[in-house]
Amino acid sequence: MLNRGLFLDADHHLQIKEMPMPEPKEGQVLIKMAANGICGSDIHYYVDGKLGHKHVTTPYVPGHEASGTIAGVGKGCKYLKEGMRVAIEPGTPCGYCDFCKAGRYNMCREMHFLSSPPINGTLCDYVVLPEHLAFPIPDTLSLEDASLAEPAAVGIHAVNQVRGNLLGISGVIVGAGPIGLMTLQAFKAAGGGKAYCVDYIDKRLEAAKVLGADVICKPGDPVLKKAGDAVFECAGSTEATKGLIEKTKRGGSIVQVGWPEDIDVAIDIASLLDQEITYTGIYRYANCYPAAVTWLGDGRLRSEGVITHRFSFEEGAKAFEWAANNKKASVKTVILND
Repeated sequence: MLNRGLFLDADHHLQIKEMPMPEPKEGQVLIKMAANGICGSDIHYYVDGKLGHKHVTTPYVPGHEASGTIAGVGKGCKYLKEGMRVAIEPGTPCGYCDFCKAGRYNMCREMHFLSSPPINGTLCDYVVLPEHLAFPIPDTLSLEDASLAEPAAVGIHAVNQVRGNLLGISGVIVGAGPIGLMTLQAFKAAGGGKAYCVDYIDKRLEAAKVLGADVICKPGDPVLKKAGDAVFECAGSTEATKGLIEKTKRGGSIVQVGWPEDIDVAIDIASLLDQEITYTGIYRYANCYPAAVTWLGDGRLRSEGVITHRFSFEEGAKAFEWAANNKKASVKTVILND
């Protein structure tokens, strides 16, 4: 069997190369890849060569929003069998540290996260990972849509951070990209009430309306003032982050999902304090994949308007170029293996 990988180097070039065929060890499964969504972090590494404190120094394989079919199982696997279709959770925690034992394994200091340079990701033909990180998908869910389980998990984790009961509360989702659209749907699925969705791009706002937003608007619209019991920053924008408090009701919650361009962002700390606003940052997700797979399978989370463009594996370099240069025309670009 041939195992091809789409390698990204420090000079921002993508090239398909053959790589060793992985073999599942005890407790691991071999997965034949079917679909990979291109994440915003993949684009950062492609365009900027870095994200946060991580830099591309040697060629590596990006990709972590993935699905596929079990092609082999190692000794000791109890639940998965060859031929089962699965969504992949790309982070392997140590399982022993204080965070792992507390159920916050996304904070594990020894996390092995696929596609975090120099660790190879899922844009290849075959991947090996622990059995418990491959989640069987229902017959109602296509492998293409199952690749959305990872961004869906981010949205679910964001919604889980809101203080108090979500039932009927108002929400403001700033940014209607893939994460924003998943957060919008997760907010509604968890019982949220009136939802405002904010973006500059009309195509994304149209998708938000189809997926359940009650109000769609551009940044700066006066309707947003103190509109949200819960406000989610999903745009990764410094300016959007500065304006979150003015959109938040007294006693409400802000969840910072996106990474602003600037590390240091000025906010009105006096308003944060005297209105007792809860401000929470999230890092990936924990314990969210079961809900992500279930909700994608039963239609509470939909791909309509989210997946907008598809490329073959051989067109991988073209897919990245498209996703990086056509943000107004595309939302989520997916690469499909043969």
